[in-house]
Amino acid sequence: MSRKDVPAAVRQMGAAALRVRGPVAMTRFLRSEVLAGEGIPHGDGRPVILLPPAVAGDWLMPIMLSWLKRIGYDAYRSSISLHVDCSDRTMSKFLPRLEEVADKTGRKVTLLGHSRGGLLSRAVASARPDLVERVVTLCSPLNEPFAVTNLTLAAAANVARNRLQSSHPAMLNMGCMTEACACTYGRFFRRPLEAVPLISLFTRHDEVVRWQSCLAEGARNVEIRGTHTGILASRNVYDAIAHALAGELDEPGITWHGEPPDDLALVRRPVAG
Repeated sequence: MSRKDVPAAVRQMGAAALRVRGPVAMTRFLRSEVLAGEGIPHGDGRPVILLPPAVAGDWLMPIMLSWLKRIGYDAYRSSISLHVDCSDRTMSKFLPRLEEVADKTGRKVTLLGHSRGGLLSRAVASARPDLVERVVTLCSPLNEPFAVTNLTLAAAANVARNRLQSSHPAMLNMGCMTEACACTYGRFFRRPLEAVPLISLFTRHDEVVRWQSCLAEGARNVEIRGTHTGILASRNVYDAIAHALAGELDEPGITWHGEPPDDLALVRRPVAG
C-alpha cells in the first residue's frame, strides 16, 4: 500500500496516535512504577502477541511491547504494518503468525489487541481456540463493531472498500465492511467464544467508539480511565492489563479496576443511543 492510498484524514489520525498523550502526562507515565514493572503481577514467559488498532501498525506499540517483556512475557509483534485491509484477509495473514509463535514457544498464546486489533483477536480466538490462552481487548467495540464516532475511521473503511472494489469486488457482495459480513472472519467473530477467556477494557471517555459497544456478553468488562489513544500510555491501564494477563480477571462480569469514582454507576448491559 502506498501513501497515496491513504486519505489525508487517515494520515492525520496516524499522526495523532503517535502523540498519544501530552508531554507532561507522558513524562509521568514513563517515570511510573507500573511501567518499570513494580507493584504489579509478572508473567512466567508465556507468549503474548500485540495487535494494533485501525490506521496503525506494530510501530504504534513499542512501549507496551517492551513493557510486556520487562514484566516476564514473551511478547511478539503481529506483523501488521497498517491495519486498514479487509478483516478477512488480515485474519488469513495473521493466522500463520499465531501458529508460528505457538510452535516456537510450545504454549498457547495470549492476544492483546487495541480497538480493531481486539476485534481481530476475538475472531482469531474463535477460529483457533486450540492456540489461544486468553484475549484481552482495549477499547474494542465487541458487540457493535461499527459503533465508531470518529470520521477518520470511517475514512479508513472507505480505503478498504475502494481497494476491494478494484481487486476483489465479489467480497463486497458478501457484506464486507458491514456487520452482516458473510466471510470467514465474520462467521468466526459472531460465533460464541466459550473456550477462551475474554477480558474487555473500556473507558467512558472513549472519543472513537461508543463505550457501551465494548461491553461483551460472557466477558469480563473492566472500566479503566483514559481516552481511546491515551490508554496506550496510562498507568491504570497497564496495571489492569498486568492483572488480566495473570488470569485474575477471567471470570465474566462488569467491574472497575481499582478504586471506583464516587459517581460510578455501571450498566449491566449495553445502552442504545
